[in-house]
Parts: sequence; C-alpha cells; structure tokens
Amino acid sequence: MTLVEFLTRFLVGGTFVVLINLIGKSRNSFVAGLAMLFPAITLIGYYFLSISQHGSLSKTVMFSIWSLPTSLAFLLTLYFTIDKMPILQALALGIASWLITAIGVIGVYTIISK
Repeated sequence: MTLVEFLTRFLVGGTFVVLINLIGKSRNSFVAGLAMLFPAITLIGYYFLSISQHGSLSKTVMFSIWSLPTSLAFLLTLYFTIDKMPILQALALGIASWLITAIGVIGVYTIISK
C-alpha cells in the first residue's frame, strides 16, 4: 500500500466517522444507522483491490455477497443485547457473533466453490 492509498483511506474513513457522529446528534439520529451501512470504505477498498489485482473482482464481490450474514449476525446480536448490558459487552458479543458467522460463511463458501 502506498502512502497516498493509506492517507486516502485514513481521510475517507475519518471523515465518515465524524459525519456519522454529527448525524447521530441530529434530530433524526436514527438515520445514523443507515449512514453506517453506506459502503464508503467498501468503495475505496474495491477500487484499490482492482488496481492491485489487475483483474476481475467478481470472485471477491461474490464472497462479499456471501458474507452479508455476518453483518446481520452482528446487528441482531447488538439489537438484542444493547439494553441488557454495557455497550462494550454488547459490542464484544456482536463481534463474537460476527466471527462465528464468518467462520461458517468461509466454511460453506469453501465447500461450495470447489
């Protein structure tokens, strides 16, 4: 990764975090939930992957589609735990759910893609 790529990712990611924080403090704070799902980092990631891979990204995109259940597992876990425990514990459980689901997705995808 070049310095320019690194700085671009850093600036876009940081800007996005600040914008989400501002949206969360607005009258329509629920919109921050939608903003967090905007694929800004994904767009930059795929762009730089296309440069470094010098070829088709279709396999990577397909695996990303297969990986959508990991986000659902994280969000559902967070939804059901957020009011029952401190935020850091709820987030840790969400990450654990994401990891468990990711392992399952990788396993299933590996078997099916052979």
